[in-house]
Amino acid sequence: MLLVTGANGNLARAVIAQLRARVAAGEIAVATRDPESPSARELAAAGISVRHGDFDDPATLAGAFRGVRKALIISTYSDNSIRLRQNLNALEAAQEAGVEHLLYTSFLGAGPDALPEHTQLVHYPTEQAIIASGLAYTILRHALYAEAMVGDLDATLASGLLQRPCGDAACAYIARDDLGLSAATVLAEDGHENRVYSETMERTYTGDEIAAAIADCFGRPVRYQPVAAEAWPDFMVEKWNFPVSLARSTVGTMRAIEAGQFDIVTSDYRAITGRPPRSFEQFLADLKRQRETEA
Repeated sequence: MLLVTGANGNLARAVIAQLRARVAAGEIAVATRDPESPSARELAAAGISVRHGDFDDPATLAGAFRGVRKALIISTYSDNSIRLRQNLNALEAAQEAGVEHLLYTSFLGAGPDALPEHTQLVHYPTEQAIIASGLAYTILRHALYAEAMVGDLDATLASGLLQRPCGDAACAYIARDDLGLSAATVLAEDGHENRVYSETMERTYTGDEIAAAIADCFGRPVRYQPVAAEAWPDFMVEKWNFPVSLARSTVGTMRAIEAGQFDIVTSDYRAITGRPPRSFEQFLADLKRQRETEA
């Protein structure tokens, strides 16, 4: 049995969709805090084992991991002060259930001195705990989601401004749906044991380059307008109604982008999947087609 946690989240849904194309539904299990959600019910109707698994409630995790050979742990979007404990609850449950191989979605550049708060407090310590657990492991360090640059696309096109805290630095990105393919590949195939992968597009992009790509794709004038890392939390709260505590936790990540710490390119995605990840231009073209189809 192959398990994906956080089944109602966007990344998990991308992984599950790709996994369904590779293995029989009866070989797939998913864990979620809300097994009665419409998406969870749809998975259950397709023959996938939907299990109650709440990282805040260890008592639910024994059943979630029961009979599982390989599992993907996707960290929650809770406050960083509690996410490590949540991940360790899942790790302990996986060990007790006899899981053989654990996958974990981490973040690019994870290390003890990384600037992003979530890397310091959550991802790197979780990586270390998994590596020390004695289980086979695969760490999937993700670049920033390409989706993060187009979450306010309508506002960007209307104003002609792409407002982000990138400074002049180039940064690595990758599309979330592409990461769904790579995670599903590692789950469905052997040969990725005890590996740490850093997944990026095959080039990095500056804010100016992304603005130009958006303008070219959508036929509207767009220019990049930098937002200081320290001002970014207020921007997120005011423009997007983002929770204050989560917004404040992003400052370290934005400082790392401005410092060029994510100007990293690897071929790890191609090594996993046998194909290149989509470029930002290809990602935008696919997004445009999707929007036109849904209109």
